[in-house]
Amino acid sequence: MRIIIIGGGGVGFALARLLSGENQDVVVIEKNPELARNINEELDVMVNCGNGASVIALEKAGIKKAEMLIAVTEVDEVNMVACMLAKKFNVHITVARVRNPEYYEGSSILTNEQLGVDIFINPERVAAYEIAKIIRTPNVGEIEYFAKGQIKMVSFIVDEGTKMIDQPLHKLPLPKESILAAIERKNGDIIVPGGNDLILSGDKVFILGKKWVLNDISWLFQKKETSVIQIVILGGGRIGYQVAAMLESNKKNSCNVKLIEKDVECCEEIASQLNKTLVLRGDATNLAFLEQEEIQDADILVAVTGDDRTNILASVLAMQFGVQKTICEAINQEYIPLFHTIGIDHTISPRLLTAAQILKLTRKGEVLSMSLIEDGKMEIVELTVSSAAKVLHKKIRHAGIPKGILIGAILRKGNIIMPRGDDTILAGDNLIVFTSPQMNNHLDRLFADGNNSLPAKKSSSLFMR
Repeated sequence: MRIIIIGGGGVGFALARLLSGENQDVVVIEKNPELARNINEELDVMVNCGNGASVIALEKAGIKKAEMLIAVTEVDEVNMVACMLAKKFNVHITVARVRNPEYYEGSSILTNEQLGVDIFINPERVAAYEIAKIIRTPNVGEIEYFAKGQIKMVSFIVDEGTKMIDQPLHKLPLPKESILAAIERKNGDIIVPGGNDLILSGDKVFILGKKWVLNDISWLFQKKETSVIQIVILGGGRIGYQVAAMLESNKKNSCNVKLIEKDVECCEEIASQLNKTLVLRGDATNLAFLEQEEIQDADILVAVTGDDRTNILASVLAMQFGVQKTICEAINQEYIPLFHTIGIDHTISPRLLTAAQILKLTRKGEVLSMSLIEDGKMEIVELTVSSAAKVLHKKIRHAGIPKGILIGAILRKGNIIMPRGDDTILAGDNLIVFTSPQMNNHLDRLFADGNNSLPAKKSSSLFMR
């Protein structure tokens, strides 16, 4: 499939890397010569230096053969013009990065069809939503919902000294309607485990099951629960502001929130728009200032300054002060392993969150949702089994599913099945599948109908996950 990406900045680069890794025919159009040269040197994609809102540049990139165009420059209007032009060339799916809510919240006098945009994306809003979700569930790591909220996936770091240490999986007292789907070791390796694999101290375990079953299983893997009363947000940019606004809008939220930003004008603007958040002007890396504002009393620190080094330093200082949990924005994906090494609890990458939403559009068959975990090392895909799928009417143990792919749950006519080897796969089943990016071709081969058509086009906004 030919996919044209307009904009080679952070989001565009991440998308190009992931898509090219899945053997897609990717062309990147980037206006900045230095950025274009960098992409050309680091990625196996075609790169054109030019304006993505230009017909000439689009034709040079092969727009007539393209099935998808993704416009992710920093300028909303450029992205929408590129999508409009793409529709004139009959591009099947167009995606635009748009930050201004006037374009997508119903206040625009133009419809999505008139704008030429099938999917709107806002990486900062998606990241803010993810952070707010973590704050609301402080005792878990990742948390994802599938099957319209009926199935939940949560992750935990296994504390030293718990009874689960050195126990094989088949002996774990997990609730009946749940499954341990994946383990990430301290060295970063992720495995889809078997019954004899052991749980080790420091492992991150991923549990999938019915929503109500997983409401209270943290005691299996952790010694104590985290209570959240005080939250400190470092950075008053788009993410920091939206996290504070989301917490304020949650009627069940009884937390005290401080937002620290060093720019005076930004502080004044934020303070005028927030009602319950205490907005302070200060340097997030100034030790004396943090002491003065009693950072040691914070239960959660959210570092979203827009600068990786500032986020890392502020998080390390917070941990030295005894803050229970740290949530850190990662701009450069190369830093993500470092975040884990120094003990930061949660790393949020707006680029990866956005990429996960877009990647599902490139898959064959009916992919309903998709999440990337651990810097894209593993994918969780919710898909519908085609009536022409190769696994149809076969028991799971005889379906030829290779190692590295795990069916975690089946949703069939409203009923949730936590599958075992003797369960049979039927047409129309919704499956929750754990897999690695390298196994994507197997997913298409096993569960799709084998044609090369894209999934049905739907106009929507990728703001909430």
